[in-house]
Amino acid sequence: MDAYGTNTTKALAGSPSSRCEAEYGGQVRTDTETYTFASAAVGFTVQVGVLKPGEVYVDGYIAAADLGSATTLQLGDAGDTDRYLAATVFTTVDQVTDCRAFAGVGYKNDTAVEIPIYVTTGVEEASGAIKVVIKKAGR
Repeated sequence: MDAYGTNTTKALAGSPSSRCEAEYGGQVRTDTETYTFASAAVGFTVQVGVLKPGEVYVDGYIAAADLGSATTLQLGDAGDTDRYLAATVFTTVDQVTDCRAFAGVGYKNDTAVEIPIYVTTGVEEASGAIKVVIKKAGR
C-alpha cells in the first residue's frame, strides 16, 4: 500500500467525527419522482429532488420511456447543470441510466439553503414518462 484515502486518513488520526458527517453515522434517504413530458422543448427543466444543507449526493438513476429519436436528459443543479449525469440519449423503452458523474458522487451541500436538483431536456423535444431516484446521505 502506498497511501490512504482522505477519510481513512482522518479515521486513523483517531477522530472519526472529523470524517464527512453525512456518511459517518448518517442515514441514506431517497427522493423518488415521476414526470411525463408532453412535447417538452429543448432546455425544459423539471425539479426532481433537493439536497438539504449538510446532505451528500450518494447515487441516483433515471428510468425512462423512449422519449424521442435523439432526446437527451441531464441531471444537475443550478451550480452545475450536469453534476450528476451528463447529457445522455434516452431513446430506448425501459432504459435505466445511472446518475454517477464524478463531480456529483459525494457532492455535499455545505450551504445553509436547499439545492434543488433538476432534469433538463436537450437536443430535441421530449415526450414520455421518466422516473428519477436520488439517494443522499445526511443526519
